[in-house]
Amino acid sequence: MFSDTSQLPLSPLLDPDLLAARNRYKVPKLEPGGELSAFQKKLHKNPYAQALATPVRQCAVTGSRLPKFFLLDFGFSPHPKTGEPWQMPKLAITTNAGNSSHASTVETTEENQIISDPAIVAADTIQRSARTAAGSHIIAQQSALRMVSTLKHKSYMQIIPQRWKLDARFKADQIVWRKDMDTFILDLMQRVVTKTLRYLSSQPAAYIVPCQDYESIQDRHQPGAVLWLGQDEGNETAMLSKEDPPPYAMVEYRSSGYIPLYNLPTLLGPEYMYQLRDTIESFRGTLAVIKGKRNTTGCQMQLWKLMGYMATDTSGG
Repeated sequence: MFSDTSQLPLSPLLDPDLLAARNRYKVPKLEPGGELSAFQKKLHKNPYAQALATPVRQCAVTGSRLPKFFLLDFGFSPHPKTGEPWQMPKLAITTNAGNSSHASTVETTEENQIISDPAIVAADTIQRSARTAAGSHIIAQQSALRMVSTLKHKSYMQIIPQRWKLDARFKADQIVWRKDMDTFILDLMQRVVTKTLRYLSSQPAAYIVPCQDYESIQDRHQPGAVLWLGQDEGNETAMLSKEDPPPYAMVEYRSSGYIPLYNLPTLLGPEYMYQLRDTIESFRGTLAVIKGKRNTTGCQMQLWKLMGYMATDTSGG
């Protein structure tokens, strides 16, 4: 004889209210719609707010937890010739680091597992580095990477992520760190900034505007950053008021705030600075202004990160 199931309570597995409560936080959030408020528009154009809003990650060298913007993301990829795993910056995936006609020699002693020849098959390595493992992060300072290059193999293994050591595709003690990693990344960052400045200069919106002197900056509308381009040979008196600007220099704007001043020849070096001066008229003077637009936010962040990468501690004086 069958029992009457009409009086039984509804199963929790079928209760729509319980199911909705359980899955409430699993439903993807809807994309924000409508027009952005004035504050949101201002926030999107603020490179510092965008940098601080990046996810927090831990530096493998210092142990500091910082927004990801202030760190460099590393993976590993096999050498195109030897197959040995190299620790490589993921910045190299989207940057053409040039070509070399010969492969590097690699030291495989226990004392120092680093590349001894900085001339590597860079292009092939970068193409394959897209298949990197889960990343490791190191603070974006040239001095920190230079320090890693001096570590003995045993000390270097201590900053290798545990998940890399458990990877079955290779032995962790075979991972290679470039001896010239600090200058290799510096060149990548300089190349990215140069490419971005070249792109912005080619746009009809005039995102980069030349200036004759510091006083003329006050006449510019919505300046985001000032580029010091070096001594203008045709205007010997333009820079008498200010010398070569140091890191983190600022320019007062209309007595109501300050905007960053970047020493572009120091940041880019003579080669990339010559490329800009040789091909773009806006960079042949003494000063230029990057407008504070949403399309220039990425460029301002790149300049800030490059300056922080190269800068040394000046707190002592």
